[in-house]
Amino acid sequence: MKNENGNIKILDKAKAILITVMVLFLFQSISFAQYDRQKYKWSNLLKHWSIGTSIGQTSFYGDVSLYDNELSDKLSKEGSWSNGFKLARQLTPVIGLQGQLLLGKLKGKNSVSNFEANIKQVSVNFTLNFVNLLLPGNDSRFFILAKIGLGEYVFDSRLMFNDPNKADITINPKTPEFLFLLGPAIYYKISNSFDVNADLDVQWANNDKLDGTTNNNKDDDYYTFLSVGVTYKINNINRSARGFRHTGGRFSLIKRR
Repeated sequence: MKNENGNIKILDKAKAILITVMVLFLFQSISFAQYDRQKYKWSNLLKHWSIGTSIGQTSFYGDVSLYDNELSDKLSKEGSWSNGFKLARQLTPVIGLQGQLLLGKLKGKNSVSNFEANIKQVSVNFTLNFVNLLLPGNDSRFFILAKIGLGEYVFDSRLMFNDPNKADITINPKTPEFLFLLGPAIYYKISNSFDVNADLDVQWANNDKLDGTTNNNKDDDYYTFLSVGVTYKINNINRSARGFRHTGGRFSLIKRR
């Protein structure tokens, strides 16, 4: 939904995420109901953590962009290299929680102008592991995940016109803006401690001025981050969903996600 000013209501997004997370926890509870879990130990709080880094391209979709429907041209002509970092904890075999940092650039152009922007973004995301959800007894190395979250970002952008008689427009908000994040990811286990992954994050900005301009429809801008990376699992031992069943529900033996 949008308010009278055309801005997406973050409260509505937060409600949608809360409902989604409740449904995900219900699914994972049903999927793993056959496991007899042992009493929780506070020492488990130190387990199931991971850190990761990634590199990829951010692509802008808004008023000042030409190649929104052409992926190859979008990446080659309107893509910018960016870096991502994350700290995550696996809460259950199905549900995970992660904090994510993105440092990158955006750019785009149309028939009358072009723009460049720097962006810094932080978000808190829930992840859903479809393989562990659908196949609780699996011993797979390959996993498909979905990611949903909320975050904030700060940016500064400069819009430059092809007409030399028009002055550049600079946008540099003093307060962070909200965003909504959604996207898929794939992970492949190369060892008990390391995974390689590919992610596609779509960030809907609560702002129509990332490119320094607005339109009459007041549609908010959005951008994507297509990346590859590596994840290191801290204090990790063999974690298979199959092992979870054989150890009476000790989460330390759940595989990967």
